[in-house]
Amino acid sequence: MKKGFREDLTYLPLRIHTDSMLFNSLEFPLFLILLLLLFSLLKGNRERRLLLLAASLFFYGYWKWTYLLLLLASSGIDFFAAIAIGKSEEQLRKRLFLWLSLAANLGILCFFKYSAFFGKAFFFESGEVPAWVPVLLPVGISFYTFQAMAYVMDVYRGRMEAEKSWTDYMLFITFFPQLVAGPIERAPHLMEQVKKPFLNPDILPGLILLASGLFKKLVIADRLGVYVDAAFNQPSEASAPQIITATIFFGFQIYGDFSGYSDIARGCASFFGISLMSNFRSPYLATDLGDFWRRWHISLSGWFRDYLYHPLGGNQAGKLRTYFNLLLVFCLSGLWHGANWTFLIWGAWHGAGLILQRIFGGLFRPGLLFSRMLCLLWVFAGWFFFRVNNLEDAALLLRNTANWKISNFNLFHSVSELSLALSSIFILMLSEHKSLKEYTESIRQWSGLLRWTALLVCLSALLWLGHFKGGDFIYFQF
Repeated sequence: MKKGFREDLTYLPLRIHTDSMLFNSLEFPLFLILLLLLFSLLKGNRERRLLLLAASLFFYGYWKWTYLLLLLASSGIDFFAAIAIGKSEEQLRKRLFLWLSLAANLGILCFFKYSAFFGKAFFFESGEVPAWVPVLLPVGISFYTFQAMAYVMDVYRGRMEAEKSWTDYMLFITFFPQLVAGPIERAPHLMEQVKKPFLNPDILPGLILLASGLFKKLVIADRLGVYVDAAFNQPSEASAPQIITATIFFGFQIYGDFSGYSDIARGCASFFGISLMSNFRSPYLATDLGDFWRRWHISLSGWFRDYLYHPLGGNQAGKLRTYFNLLLVFCLSGLWHGANWTFLIWGAWHGAGLILQRIFGGLFRPGLLFSRMLCLLWVFAGWFFFRVNNLEDAALLLRNTANWKISNFNLFHSVSELSLALSSIFILMLSEHKSLKEYTESIRQWSGLLRWTALLVCLSALLWLGHFKGGDFIYFQF
């Protein structure tokens, strides 16, 4: 779990093992360089697939090898269930294997992620959690479980044929750049790339993504996290200006942290000739809440849309049913992020916002400045509930905010720290106006000397400005 993020776990015994091979750790660059060297020495596609699969299993097992067995077991169920669905001619038999796969995936996910939460809330009379309830949450379980379920459902719907190669299927599930925090890839996109011959990669876009991700994580997210934690982890001492500022900063912290992870994942994947989907598309430039969710965590919002919202009837079953579907989907999306009432409130907050947007649609017209500002206000208010540790802290922080006092506003240690934080946010927002393709084409026009100079400047800036005590990526806990 990210250091300083949700340290108070009295409401829930789950925790994240901190010995993962993080993208911002010293072990990961060594792992990546060695893997790239071995990958370049191998010429056969089968050998390269086996190497990537072995490396991916090692990457996950480095964290806790016993939970690697859990990953292999759940993936094995889905592999054989999909094959059985593909071979079955009777619809009832297809549905049986589909439900077997979904029950296994959701059963494992709920046991490890939610048994303590719901048990403590409804079943454990003393409030104490029995010894059989897991206290160590398998890292990335929500991501690889949803990716596997989407694959089985796609086979069931006839969108693709079941994969017969165990190696190709497991590489699709365990591909190390996106294994523990996404993006949640669809099988038709990623598995087809895994099965094709590996082409010589274009290194430049990968380096740009890698540098972008590290900057977002080390310079923006981890530095802002210091001030965010100061407010949310000491709620009794936080003043109203500090709480409001910390909430705004958390909106940029979580964006820098998660989109930074996604950039690094995409950059690492591109070194092996594999293209991962873009998980973010300038979300804070959204015109309304619906547009925000088409830009934020695109792989997850798309998953809930295609595999839950549309099967429930979407917006085709009348207004009241549409409102119910929206609220249900976003409440479940909140719980997907964590077993805590605060996540449920955050999900319900966004579901309610989208319902209000449908009711008062005239206020949310594309291009209308008021619509953009209202969207940002709603999103950043929601981040308060996403970040707060528990309901007790939320109540205390809200009381402090209502009791406005400008005194004790000690969020920043110095003017230079404040300037660096604000400058980082400004650079982040400014960089959103160009796409990766545009950056790549611009850099290609530079001379070799200028490119190497820019690379050294970027590395120096990361070492000088980076905050190297931030720990895990926030989404590792999900």
